[in-house]
Amino acid sequence: KEAFEEFINKEYYTSALLARFANDILKKGTKVSTADLENTFDHVVMLYGYIRDKDIFERDYQMYLASRLLQNLSESEQSERSMIGKLKNEAGYHWTSKLEDMFKDIQRSKELMVDFKKKYSDFACELNVSVCTTGAWPTSSIQPVKKPPDIVMVSERFTQFYLNRFSGRRLNFQMDKGKADVQVQFNAKCKKILTCSTYQMLVLLLFNNKTTWTFKEMQDATGIPKEDLQVAALSMAHPKVKVMRKAP
Repeated sequence: KEAFEEFINKEYYTSALLARFANDILKKGTKVSTADLENTFDHVVMLYGYIRDKDIFERDYQMYLASRLLQNLSESEQSERSMIGKLKNEAGYHWTSKLEDMFKDIQRSKELMVDFKKKYSDFACELNVSVCTTGAWPTSSIQPVKKPPDIVMVSERFTQFYLNRFSGRRLNFQMDKGKADVQVQFNAKCKKILTCSTYQMLVLLLFNNKTTWTFKEMQDATGIPKEDLQVAALSMAHPKVKVMRKAP
C-alpha cells in the first residue's frame, strides 16, 4: 500500500487526470459499458483515496460536473448520483454536499422554467435558465457582456419573475456558461439551425444588422472579453466550419 501511494503521488498531475477520466466516463458518449460503470466508479474512488492532492481532484471534478449539468452532457443522472454517493463514503459530507446542491439547483430550475413558461409564452425566442446558488458551484467572475435586443426583453422578464418570487435575492447572468440554438439563413436556399455557445450566439446576432464586422466592432458591440471573443469568432471561421468568412 505504501509503495503504491508513493508511486501514484510522484507526479503532480495525477489528481487532474483522475478528475478528467471521471468526466469522460460520466458524460454522453462514454465508452464504458453500463455493466462496467459501477466497477469503474469504485476504481476511481479507490485511486482518489490514495492521492494526496485531493483538493485538485475536487476542484476539477466540481468544474467538470458544472459543465455536464449546465450543458446537459451527463450520460445518466443515476450514474452521476451513484458516483457522488461513492465519493461521499470516501471524502465525507462537506465537499460532496456541494455536488448534491448543484443537482438540487438544476431540478429547482427546471420547475421554475415550467412556471415561467406558463405565465409568459409570447417571446420570439425560447429561454432556459439554470439558477446556480453561490457557494455550491465553482466560482467565476461575472463578465459585463452586453445582451442584444433579441434577448434583453425575455431575460429582463425572467429576472422580474424570479425576484418577485424570491425577494431579497440577486440574479446575475453568466453569459459564458450557456449554449444556444440559432437559426441562420445563409442564402435564399440554405437555412440551418446551429448549436453554439452563448458567446457565439451573441456574435451571430450581430449579423442581423450588417454583414461585415471588424474584431474591434464585435468586441465593442458585445462586451465579450478579447480572449473569449477570439475563441468564439475564430472557431466559426475555421475552414472545416465556414459559418463566417475571415479576412485576411
